[in-house]
Amino acid sequence: MPSLVWIVVEDEASAMGFPGADSEAIARMVEAFQGAIAQTHPHCEVKVSSISHIKNLSVPDSEAWVCPLSLNIPDSVIGDLQPLYGACRDVEGLRTIVAERWQIAPGTGNLWLPVVLTAKGPIYGEAIGLADEKQPGLEEMAQYIQPVHLPDRWRQPIYALGRKLLHWLEAPPATYLIQFGWGEEGLCFDRLWPFPAVPALASLGIQDPDLVTCHWYCLTGQPIYDLTIVPIAK
Repeated sequence: MPSLVWIVVEDEASAMGFPGADSEAIARMVEAFQGAIAQTHPHCEVKVSSISHIKNLSVPDSEAWVCPLSLNIPDSVIGDLQPLYGACRDVEGLRTIVAERWQIAPGTGNLWLPVVLTAKGPIYGEAIGLADEKQPGLEEMAQYIQPVHLPDRWRQPIYALGRKLLHWLEAPPATYLIQFGWGEEGLCFDRLWPFPAVPALASLGIQDPDLVTCHWYCLTGQPIYDLTIVPIAK
């Protein structure tokens, strides 16, 4: 197990490309990741770096892990993850592959399907969507909501795409977000995030285990048996 974990984040929140991606959102992501690590590896040292800082570091040794929360991390730092991150960075290229191989149209979407890929296979979380800004009682920074209940005619195609796409990419265990939409012609594929990106914040306190914790469990080979939505107290 690692003695040191580097959590790598964007230099500027605007580079993350999500509504509501500000410095506070990045801080929440880092805090959740630190908490997940502390639960299972309390003696592991955790450091946080921006992209510009990590570029100046030497290539981490075998006792240090790099956990990116950004697609812009240098290839020299992520090693074996380079093909996966390269595919996810090439948004248009991946859209073309999905369209040609599985006949799913490219497009933009504001829905995210969490796929927790364990060593034993994928577990699908409840979808995440953009929050209605007019929703009463919504926290000012709560840009995303979970669960968004999908009808079966949406659920089955996006589940199938997640399974096929991650298998084709030879993706390692991790938490993934498939960004998608649904229009008059049906399902459209937007992009794939190979880590719990900003929308995953919606799972904190809502899903057990939350998506950030799931990511750490996957990276460290800890079992995940189910994903459940926490009942709302009445």
